[in-house]
Amino acid sequence: MYYFIFFMLLCIILFFIPFYIEGYYEFTHKPKYKFTITYLFGLIKKEIDSNNRLVVVNNERNKSTLDLIENIQYFIHKGKIEKLYLKINIGLKDPAILGIMIGVVWAITNTILAYFFKSDEMDKIKELDVQVVPLFNSEVFELFFLCIIKVNLVYIIIAYIRFLKTRKGGDSIARASYRGVNENYNE
Repeated sequence: MYYFIFFMLLCIILFFIPFYIEGYYEFTHKPKYKFTITYLFGLIKKEIDSNNRLVVVNNERNKSTLDLIENIQYFIHKGKIEKLYLKINIGLKDPAILGIMIGVVWAITNTILAYFFKSDEMDKIKELDVQVVPLFNSEVFELFFLCIIKVNLVYIIIAYIRFLKTRKGGDSIARASYRGVNENYNE
């Protein structure tokens, strides 16, 4: 009996110890990326980087991209972002065109951030640094991105179940087998 209680307490504790998911992407001369998942205060660590690539073959590319975006949004809303760093270096020879490009890149960056984050979530990020840097008299485009998300195991399991359900063809909204005329409250 005591072993069962100890096992249950251990499982509950493990469910609420957070995972740290760190994603780094660099686009310079050669694109590089690195994803690190850390659990149990660094005792368990898995890294995937551009040197040892993980290749996933999927014929339904648009559906898998939408599922990935939904899972990222789910982690952002359920987890806590510890650090978000984005730096874009843009350089052109013509300063007038460079000024226009900086404005366009800022608009695109803010649109993407607004798509993934609500305004109150941006305020809760401990370390937030977003920069678009103009570089005059040089032809350069560089991007550096780092994001660290802290999320509990419970939410990872839920996201994995949602992913498996949509991958196997299940509907994300469960419905009764007998559908009435006004099931979706359409009149």
